[in-house]
Amino acid sequence: MQRFAFFIIVLLLLGCSSKKQTKLSDNVLAKAFDKTITEKDIANIVELSRGASDSIAIIENYLKNWAINEILYAEADDYYKNDEQINKQVEAYRQTLVLNKYKQVLAEDKSKNPSEKEILDFYNNNKSVFTLSEPILKGAFLSIANGSPNIKKLKEAMRKLDQKSIDEIEQFSLKHPLNYSFFIDNWVKLSDINYLTPKQMITNSSNLAPNTMYEYRDSIFVYMFKVIELKPKNTEMPFELAYDEIKYLLKEKNSKATLEQYLNEMLEAQKKKGNVIINLKNKHTQVTKQ
Repeated sequence: MQRFAFFIIVLLLLGCSSKKQTKLSDNVLAKAFDKTITEKDIANIVELSRGASDSIAIIENYLKNWAINEILYAEADDYYKNDEQINKQVEAYRQTLVLNKYKQVLAEDKSKNPSEKEILDFYNNNKSVFTLSEPILKGAFLSIANGSPNIKKLKEAMRKLDQKSIDEIEQFSLKHPLNYSFFIDNWVKLSDINYLTPKQMITNSSNLAPNTMYEYRDSIFVYMFKVIELKPKNTEMPFELAYDEIKYLLKEKNSKATLEQYLNEMLEAQKKKGNVIINLKNKHTQVTKQ
């Protein structure tokens, strides 16, 4: 509702800004020859100018510059309409845009996803390429109010962290205030879970070790952090983390090869129809070997 009201104010003020006006449709803010600008076209300009003391002036100035450019372009287009160089450049630029766009469409349409075997083979043959930029781990985190009578029981459950212990922690959380997070089956970056633990709890990632329980207490909470598996920085990336990256790389490679094959087949088909002829021995062409 506020947005609509703002547009109405803009329209009214713009309507009063010129002594001589040509009648426009309600949603048209400006017109130059056969082109128009509507409220929707400059919604982002209106949004950016909202709240500014000179918001109307900003919008009016934008429309004024747009109109001047349209007038100038109309004059320039007429002046250069027979300029062969500009016409060639425009056509070449348009051809480049159209070709690039169509090649993207063809690549997406003709390409195929790599098989699971291709992804795994690529990983096994290029393990040195996929290394970790930071430590990753599997484990669990838990925090509970300091002084809770259940700390000892929860600590034992975190040490074991088997399915029975996990069920106990989850059931306990239904009746008592407790924060916990399990990332037992999925690798996570250490930076993604740093917010869970106090800074004093993990002062140096190189001190972390697998199958180890870490504990920290302050005046409010008891924090428990269990590391099940750990892979340090600069070590080999697990396959499940490299999977998506490899799939993308192989699909891009497949797309390029598939598109190249399709374009070559398309060329040969047009040659057979007589629509394309390539003859380097043509009398108008001389080919010399370097």
